[in-house]
Formats: sequence, structure tokens, C-alpha cells
Amino acid sequence: MKFTIPLPEFQKAIQLVLPAIPPKSTLYVLEHIHFSLNEGTLTLVATDQELTISTSLSVMSVEDGSILIPARKLWEIVKALGSEGMVEFTANPSSYLVSLRMSFGEYAIKGMNPQEFPEIPEFPQGTTTNLSRADVIRIAAKTTFAVSSEEYRPSMTGVLFEFAGESLTTVATDGYRLVKLLTPANGGAFPSQLSAIIPARAVALLAKAEGDAIMAINKTHAQFIFDSTRIVTRIIDEKFPQYENVIPKDNTKQCLVQQSQLLSAIRRCSLFTSSTSPQIRFSIDQHQLVVSAEDSESGNKAKESVTCEFAEDPMEVGFNYKYMEEALSHISGEDTQNNQIIISLSTPTRAVLIRPNSETDTLLMLVMPMRIS
Repeated sequence: MKFTIPLPEFQKAIQLVLPAIPPKSTLYVLEHIHFSLNEGTLTLVATDQELTISTSLSVMSVEDGSILIPARKLWEIVKALGSEGMVEFTANPSSYLVSLRMSFGEYAIKGMNPQEFPEIPEFPQGTTTNLSRADVIRIAAKTTFAVSSEEYRPSMTGVLFEFAGESLTTVATDGYRLVKLLTPANGGAFPSQLSAIIPARAVALLAKAEGDAIMAINKTHAQFIFDSTRIVTRIIDEKFPQYENVIPKDNTKQCLVQQSQLLSAIRRCSLFTSSTSPQIRFSIDQHQLVVSAEDSESGNKAKESVTCEFAEDPMEVGFNYKYMEEALSHISGEDTQNNQIIISLSTPTRAVLIRPNSETDTLLMLVMPMRIS
């Protein structure tokens, strides 16, 4: 097996499949990337048997073949080679020794017999739909931050994809905050009455692939096919929480405020929270929202005011600053008019809703308050 490839392209391909390599596996072979070369097309495959990533690219081919290479060792070598130049790749089919030659040096790494790699089954027939690259990037960016990292609640460790003909609703929650994103079909059509929970790490990877996506779902797996990359993941076979039941319908007290100003105030005041409590306070009246934090043990404290519009009686609410900061930081300029958001409240102990001030009501975030201490 022998080919030549520009170093940046080689680095990019390896980095793309690397997330499917398990940190440590009882199956040593899974810690390897499967390389195969056929008539000028190089294909890399990595899997942990829950997530599989494959990507293909054109190379200057000399001799076809296949081999397994230890993923992390290969990545350590390749990323240390710089950012330009050509790599001459040679794999000995008998000794499984791989040689990487650059203009300034040569490096050898021991591979494995490619026949030891687990067979990647063909994706069974499922329901398919198309997603634009812009939609894929937006879904990944707006939802994955809110998933749970606690494995005892597996349904919350993924993003719910809920198709309904004219729209796709994606939802993520960890029980303390929630994000709901509506993606219109834009003249096309999504499947009807189809839903699946996609693991968060698979959703996050979608933004790294190039091109529009063809998404397919069956009873056990979801597949995303891009221009040159395929991502297959096992779906989470659990029941997603009834999220509509926790979104309050009577949050009639609305505060209009600049997103960037409020986010900056939260970030500065959060530096003054205590090590035992991440609480900040919002004190809201008709014309200003005061963000404050205090560490009662050290005496450190901060207070900062932001201009707002609030046509209700003054109100004070406590939050975990991390949840509020993350929610606001995932609202971008393209989501809002004049960088404004609407914070909808009911009482200091009920869930707070955050929406961009926009004509298109497609993004909703929910943050649970903290009882003020």
C-alpha cells in the first residue's frame, strides 16, 4: 500500500474519525484506524461499535491495500509534522510496518492485520430525509450544550430529533435547563411522526463534516451521509422526557434586554460567587436589570446594571450562573433583532423562558431558578 497526500488533508481526515476511537477498549483493535486504498481513493474508518465514522479522499496512489494503524500514536506523529508539505505513506503488507516520509524525515509505526478489524455492517433500510449544512451546524451548536452528562439518565444524554412533516424539532435537557429548536422544512418535506434520541457526541460531530446531509433512521441506528463522510450512531433506546409539560404557558412577565450586555455582566459577576454556590441574582425593575453576586465567606461581591424594559412590579430571581451564561452564549446575532432577548418570568421559583427577540420564533431556552440564599 503506497500513496502520497498533502499533510493538511491527511491531518484533517485523521482528526475527523478520531472521535470514534474509544479512550480505552477491551478490544485493542478498536484503538486503530482502518486505512484502505482503492484506485486513488483513500478511506479511513474508526469505530467503538456505538459510533462509526468513515471518510474518503483522493490521493496520489501507487499501490492499493489496507492496514490498521494505532490511532492516537498516528495522530501524535502527524500533528507534530507541521502544517505543510507532502506525506509519502507506505505500508508493508507482510510486516505491517508503516512508513511516513516527509522532505525532512522518515517515521515508522507498527500496524496490524486489517482483517482483524470488526466488519462494519451495511446500514439497514430506514426512513431518510435531507438536512442542509446550515441546519446541521445550527442544530449541533444550539442543542448539545444542554444535554446531561449523567449516565443514569440515558435519555437526557442525547438530543431528541422529532420530525413532523413541515418541521424538525430538536430538544435537549439535563433537568435544570432545556433548549428547543425548530427547523422549518423550507419548501421541502420532513418525515411525519418520526423521532429518535441521537447521542450528543454524534450530534456535535455533524458540524465538522462538509456538505449537506442525508439522514436515515431505523429502529436501532441513525446515519448521516455527507459529501465524503459517513457517521453512523446507535440511537438511545429510551423514552425522552415529556418536555412540553415543563415549558410554562403563563410566563407573562417579560423583560426585554440586550443579550451581549447581560452576558458580559453575568460573566463578570460570576467571578464573585462562592466556591460552594454558583448563584447570581437578577433584580429587575422597569428600566434596569441588576446582576449581583456575593461570597459571604470572603466578603467579595459585585453588582452591575443593564438597561431593560419591564412593565411589571420589581422582581428578584436567583440562578446558577453557569446555566444562564451558557444559555445566553448560545444565542447569536443571527437569532435576534438588535441583539435583544426576551426573558419571560412568572414567579421567582418557576422556570424562566429565554427567547431571541425575533419575528421567527424558532429558538426557546428554559432555565430553572435557584432559591435565593
